[in-house]
Amino acid sequence: MPAFPYVSRINQIDATQLDYEIYDIFRTQSKKITKFIQPGKIDKWQPEVDVLIKFLIWYHSLRKGSATFGQELLNMKYANFSQEKAFLHFLLTALPKYVQERLIESQFVVIPYNKTRSYLEWTANIIHLLDFLNLLLFLHRGTQPNLIEMSLGISSQPALMHKPRSIGYSYMTRELLWHGLIELFTVVLPMVNFYYIKEKWNQLWSRRKVDTGSKMYPRMNQSTNCPYCNQRPILPRHAGCEHVFCYYCLQAHFTATDTFPCPKCGTNLLSTDMKLYVASN
Repeated sequence: MPAFPYVSRINQIDATQLDYEIYDIFRTQSKKITKFIQPGKIDKWQPEVDVLIKFLIWYHSLRKGSATFGQELLNMKYANFSQEKAFLHFLLTALPKYVQERLIESQFVVIPYNKTRSYLEWTANIIHLLDFLNLLLFLHRGTQPNLIEMSLGISSQPALMHKPRSIGYSYMTRELLWHGLIELFTVVLPMVNFYYIKEKWNQLWSRRKVDTGSKMYPRMNQSTNCPYCNQRPILPRHAGCEHVFCYYCLQAHFTATDTFPCPKCGTNLLSTDMKLYVASN
């Protein structure tokens, strides 16, 4: 274990990710500034622009202190750090990427596939492999998450040893509220019979007269339409009044509730009275 206070793995990874996000923000803004320039003019010099952005970020962070912007946001800094190591940190951060973009991947600089280019590609692959192996070591020991820190012998430590950690519960509250709403929408609401509530509300406030007389046998002719969909009844059914319904219209109502009033005459229809319509002679 290191002699300096321990910094969690997630904080070290987050600091690296924050540094990349800060660089990406500046890079995106630089592209927006030059988007109205003739295409290809700035793209030709994009590797140099990226190096300049990295230099400005380095100059205002590691050049004047011992922590990157991402580390400062998470209350961390480098231990065993010096100005020489700060300069080497910038070179190792900017130079390999610049060589890769300018000499290997750039569409404006064409290098024949000779030994020089082959060596550059092999070197890039070896660096990626070493970076992966270093990540495995970092997961095991919890220090130096990238190859640059490993090669310079620097590690992260807390910037303020005894600073109390401030915990904000607003994020947790929002998460709990959101998960509660998700459970309400996915579990509770599908169990509510809104059609039954609607029918009871209509019965409570409706002033339509209900036919309480004897049940009449329905008759179907060329002009007969379903009282609910107002279309020609398909698979005609009836349930106690003189009107003929589509099977689906009637069955859908009885699936939601055992009884409902006829939309036309107001007769209280029961699911037990639902029958197939048979034309009488």
